[in-house]
Amino acid sequence: MAKTVDLKDIPAELDELLTDYLHANYDVRQQAVQAGAEVLVSALESATPRDTGEMAQSWQIKDKYPDHRYVGNSRTAHGAVKRKRGGKADAQQNVPLSNVLEYAHNSKHQLFIKQTFDETEPQIYAAIKNKINNGGN
Repeated sequence: MAKTVDLKDIPAELDELLTDYLHANYDVRQQAVQAGAEVLVSALESATPRDTGEMAQSWQIKDKYPDHRYVGNSRTAHGAVKRKRGGKADAQQNVPLSNVLEYAHNSKHQLFIKQTFDETEPQIYAAIKNKINNGGN
């Protein structure tokens, strides 16, 4: 039998219903965002500029928070990288190579990560949607 709810209680009831739905589908959501991140990592591995190939093999997915995945690269630039802060430049060690390639003004690979994401975005969302629609399978 259907539950009767006062009009003033609808927001609280809807909130409870959505909360129950979110909790019931937690594992599926985690699998879905992981599937989307894996699509991005695969695309980044293919799009990464090659020298030794080590950077292409260093893409990682971090799952520190539920419903989120962070894709990053663990390779760092060899030697010191000069970065301007204010009016002077200072040398920094262990600068992520992905940052150097993505943002350096003289990089011929500038914005390759953003472009790869933009080009892959439909496939990322399709992977997420497919996982959800298939109940995580």
